[in-house]
Amino acid sequence: MNTSAVNESSTQHDPNARFGARGYPLLPGAIGRSTFYTGTPMPYAVRGQGCLVWDDRGRELIDANNNFTTLIHGNAHPALVEAGQRALADGACFGIPNEHEWELAEALLSRLPALDQVRFTNSGTEAVMSAFRVARAITGRDGLVMALGGYHGTSEPALCAGGQAYLRGVPIGVIDDVTTLPVNDVEGLRASVERDPTKYAAIIIDLLPNRAGMIPVNLEFVREARRLATAYGIVLIIDEVISLRLGPHGYAAEYGVTPDLLTAGKIIGGGLPIGAILGTEEFMRCLDPAQPGSLPHSGTFSGNPVSMAAGAAALKLFTPDEVARLNELGAHARQTVADRIEPYGWEVRGAGSLLRPAPQGVAQVDATTQRKLWWQCYERDLLLAPGNLTSLSTPMTSLVVDDLVERLADAVIATAATIHA
Repeated sequence: MNTSAVNESSTQHDPNARFGARGYPLLPGAIGRSTFYTGTPMPYAVRGQGCLVWDDRGRELIDANNNFTTLIHGNAHPALVEAGQRALADGACFGIPNEHEWELAEALLSRLPALDQVRFTNSGTEAVMSAFRVARAITGRDGLVMALGGYHGTSEPALCAGGQAYLRGVPIGVIDDVTTLPVNDVEGLRASVERDPTKYAAIIIDLLPNRAGMIPVNLEFVREARRLATAYGIVLIIDEVISLRLGPHGYAAEYGVTPDLLTAGKIIGGGLPIGAILGTEEFMRCLDPAQPGSLPHSGTFSGNPVSMAAGAAALKLFTPDEVARLNELGAHARQTVADRIEPYGWEVRGAGSLLRPAPQGVAQVDATTQRKLWWQCYERDLLLAPGNLTSLSTPMTSLVVDDLVERLADAVIATAATIHA
């Protein structure tokens, strides 16, 4: 093998790339997460404060990435830093329970009064994996239903939602257990379930699926999922890892639908690794180790005191008034950007404090266009997620959002010009 060729393609002249003794970059592709990739070497974060990030190229950026919507209170919020440092000073993790678990559980369940219990994990991916297992254990079935383009983490069943591009390495038996259908395909959902209702353990729904174009799931689809689940003894899972921020009681409450299980993550950890599966006692009972035949659930760092303490502080700060304020800023941002970019054939999607520009009528935007827009924003000192998801954070004032909107709209117009040139 030509080592120099491997290095050339992997690093793309990345000045930050570091190499091992055998001549290969220490990170595959010289990058720590595939989701960071934008086609050329990325800037590296040096530090963050509030709604700003400074990078190794000397830029001061408005942070509308917020680690893919995680940092609801922006970077290095003093209350979260203090909570995390205080917990860390007492011990990073233990082999017995810690009282911070109760604090975060209480903060979460007070927002979700229809649910009774929570079990913590290390990530949203793990929360969804646990929800699938609980559903399968309760029903004695294997099948899962999910929408194409939804993102439920990187477990093998969840990858099936990504479509053909994500199936490499996933066993055919796993693929056969998963039924995928287009977002908001009510008839397809009904037909799939009623064709063989005893096949399915769970229906999982992401109410604002970013990878499917950030088109909100409609009320009819969610209600039909709830009806089918109840009628055929299927577990309804609503994945709120991203959408929990959109309402004081989560986004599912805005639909008037209560799931059997709910998965959470991102904003509930104060910027630290976190995930959670929540549900009614009936569905969570199988995780009680005192019950005969309970499901073993572990994870060395699950429920660690630092994430628990920072997460509880984050939820305390994210009051209903702050949820409403941020959602109002998001509505203003979406409308203002939409008005400016509509003449160029683009639109804005999203809900609450989340928005995403896209060419009109295109559900899943091609990677080339996404990357062009990311770099156009970067050149205007605005940091988006590589897929162009834009998220607001509580340190942002109306003046900051107006500035963000101006930069985003200009970047979209510049991107549109390169596409149509």
